[in-house]
Amino acid sequence: MALTTNDIVYGGTAERELKLDTYAPQEGGSAARTAIVLIHGGGWMTGARGMMAPLASALTEKGFVVVAPEYRLVPESPWPAQIDDIVSAVRWVSENADKLGVAKDRIVLAGGSAGGHLALLATARLRGEVPVAAVLSLFAASALSTDERPAKGLFNGTMLVGPAPAAEALSAANPIDQISADFPPVFLLHGTADWLIDPLASVNLYNKLVELGVTAELHLVAKANHEFIGEPSMMKPMVAEIALFLDRIVLDPQRYVDEAMETNLFAKGPEAFRAMMAQMAKGGGKPG
Repeated sequence: MALTTNDIVYGGTAERELKLDTYAPQEGGSAARTAIVLIHGGGWMTGARGMMAPLASALTEKGFVVVAPEYRLVPESPWPAQIDDIVSAVRWVSENADKLGVAKDRIVLAGGSAGGHLALLATARLRGEVPVAAVLSLFAASALSTDERPAKGLFNGTMLVGPAPAAEALSAANPIDQISADFPPVFLLHGTADWLIDPLASVNLYNKLVELGVTAELHLVAKANHEFIGEPSMMKPMVAEIALFLDRIVLDPQRYVDEAMETNLFAKGPEAFRAMMAQMAKGGGKPG
């Protein structure tokens, strides 16, 4: 079970305080850990940070410190209050990294559904200020539309940005428009049976990231629905995939490179492979 601290004030407005919860592994250690800022979903209109407790606890079992912030919802405050609050929460994590026992350069932003949307946008907003190490985008809306029946891959975002936002304002709320070549690595997870946010939203975002040269990994899970990571039989294997991605891409990439070079001929590149094939041809099919 994770070591949990609730109701930490990270910011606020004239009307009220904004709070977050932290989850840490039970095992202590002197080395700074990686922080995951885990943002709840709910269509920007509902939800609470406590929803993330099961996933947060599962992530602590992999050695991560998890921070789950609240943010003002649309019925309380109009856009862009939601992204403003998440940006403030990430700044708080960076400023309090030593107290949390985490490394400032290993802060990961993560979220499901609307939370994933906010994680992506906050990463873009914090570019050059807080070095976000990676983003975990779980069945997130990557592009919004004001159409009543938007095309596949788009999500009706009128509840967030209103029915008739200016084109510039809509683009500012669209993660797919805000990513750039200097974006950190992105892990995308989506179920193919998701009827709320079509999996094409993640496919389109992945394609844009690859086009820009950003490291990205896309997992499409057959027959899985929206928010499927919360299902008991799905949580542990999905958390394992997340942990592997972060270990391989963020935490210890050189170990995986070295291992591949030692054990996988194809990691050496096409020239090495052709040279081996030529040698085998000369030696009657046996490598020298």
